[in-house]
Amino acid sequence: MFATNFTVDKILRGKISIIQLKKGFRYGFDAVFLASFVNGYLKKLKKKKISLVDVGSGVGTISLIIAYQNDKINITAIENNNTYLEIANENIIRNNFQKKINLMQGDIFNIDNDLMNRFDIVVTNPPFYDRKQKKSENELENYATRIINYESWIENSVKLLRDKGIIFLIIPTRLLEKSLKFLSTKTGSFKIFPIWPNQKKSSKRLILFAKKGGASPTELMSGMRLLNNRGKITKKARTYSDNGIFTFL
Repeated sequence: MFATNFTVDKILRGKISIIQLKKGFRYGFDAVFLASFVNGYLKKLKKKKISLVDVGSGVGTISLIIAYQNDKINITAIENNNTYLEIANENIIRNNFQKKINLMQGDIFNIDNDLMNRFDIVVTNPPFYDRKQKKSENELENYATRIINYESWIENSVKLLRDKGIIFLIIPTRLLEKSLKFLSTKTGSFKIFPIWPNQKKSSKRLILFAKKGGASPTELMSGMRLLNNRGKITKKARTYSDNGIFTFL
């Protein structure tokens, strides 16, 4: 399969090598910025050892970036698709992260009891179903970008957290209200980080942070623009995508 159906790409200025399918879901800024946001939080936290789970890990992009920036971390990458699991395994070996990332076949809609209440951090870039969204002819792309039960995805992800554990999501801005509704029964202390395409357009994506059992006021963070007035990537966005860490947290 790898001989004809994949590309090998470099991220973080060549520090990470990632295999991806030529046709199907390919990583974008969502995965890079979510991982960078988590890395910024972990650097500030300065905890000696962290257990983190990447839910719906795909080919492993988020797990790889977090593993690169953190020495004392134990990552469980959960994926249910055999093709993505096979590629993720190759990516872990290629980047020599076998001691940091444990790849696991699993279904977030049918959680293994051994995983519940186990992790300090959950990271997820959940696929979501949009009734207006046209289905792709590529089944792997549909698999990676469309789920019917978004509510169960979030609720079950929270079940993986220990008390006071943190969930990080990157979602379309239009799903914020729905996400807060689903999260508010078990989590709080929300932080919202909007991402704008440029200074003229409204936010299309945001990173959402929630603490299990948290009760602090909701915080709207400063956010980030992707492009400047000339249509070029902003210095801040370039720095984060190059280094794999947000330094302002």
